[in-house]
Amino acid sequence: MEVMTIPIITLNWNGIEDTLECMEALTQQSYTDYIVYLVDNGSDKYDVEQLKKHFGTHSKIKLIFNESNLGFTKGNNAILRKVLEENFEYVVLLNNDTTQEKDWLENLVASAKRNQADMVSSKMIDYHNRRRMDNAGHRMLNTAEIIAISHGESVDDYTEMFENFGACAGAALYSVQMLREIGIFDDYFNTGYEDAELGVRANILGYTTIFEPSAVVYHKISSSINKIRDYQYTLSIQIAVWYTYWKLMPWGVILFNLPSMLFKYSLVFIMNIIFWRKQFLQIQVQSFVEVFFKQRHIIFGGRKAFFKKHQPISSWKIIQKQTFFLWFDIWRFWHFVILRKNPYK
Repeated sequence: MEVMTIPIITLNWNGIEDTLECMEALTQQSYTDYIVYLVDNGSDKYDVEQLKKHFGTHSKIKLIFNESNLGFTKGNNAILRKVLEENFEYVVLLNNDTTQEKDWLENLVASAKRNQADMVSSKMIDYHNRRRMDNAGHRMLNTAEIIAISHGESVDDYTEMFENFGACAGAALYSVQMLREIGIFDDYFNTGYEDAELGVRANILGYTTIFEPSAVVYHKISSSINKIRDYQYTLSIQIAVWYTYWKLMPWGVILFNLPSMLFKYSLVFIMNIIFWRKQFLQIQVQSFVEVFFKQRHIIFGGRKAFFKKHQPISSWKIIQKQTFFLWFDIWRFWHFVILRKNPYK
């Protein structure tokens, strides 16, 4: 395999113990031609001191310190803009709450080359239960949601490469040329769903996004997100679902899927009332008001700019890439409503 320098971007926010473990695993990679942009996102003084102590003179780690927490999107975008100006072929994003198998980076790069892929998802395994998956990339339901593939399932069920609808940015490789052409993360987002929107953008513009089972990382699931997860965060994700769909989907796709969407969200509204899931009902109503009233000019302004610059693949090809919602949502209803399991914990 041709050896090329791979830039890796990792953010730290008051998670120094995770970051130290992550960087230790990186130093043992079989693929050694990489440079890490380790970004501290406005952490407390202790984290800053420890980063300088451990990595201040490290030959493969470049420290960047932000004065405040820019969030996941803007924290990564600041470095991505610099990377896109350089002569790199790929860039990798890696969460600080991960560790990696020694051949992770080697296999990630090899898969991108072998499959001519523009975006490659790692095999993300639950750090605490290594028989269970965390993420194998994304699928998109025809009713707008982008859902993690494989979460909680057996690792033995994910041993083959397949195409998906985008990557979890916690451990993913991106073609630099693709990012130059379609753009980096949308600054509309803060922390959450930015990678999903980028995956949708790549897919509807005809780029290849895949899952690579030999690129294994172990993820301490939601270590960073749990610090901020609350009602407002959950609401922001639902708004992000609508923002992404109405900004990016061609009208042909929207019209084809409209009956499914009306059926599903009417039923969800009724079920939330029957089971009196007050918080979810509030999120559903408030997200609708935000998207179709308060933020309408932002979303449809973004849509106009996107379609002025880009020509998506045919609506029928996009529809074929999406997952029909019904069986997936029946399973989800049983799991989260009948069995009372909270998907946000």
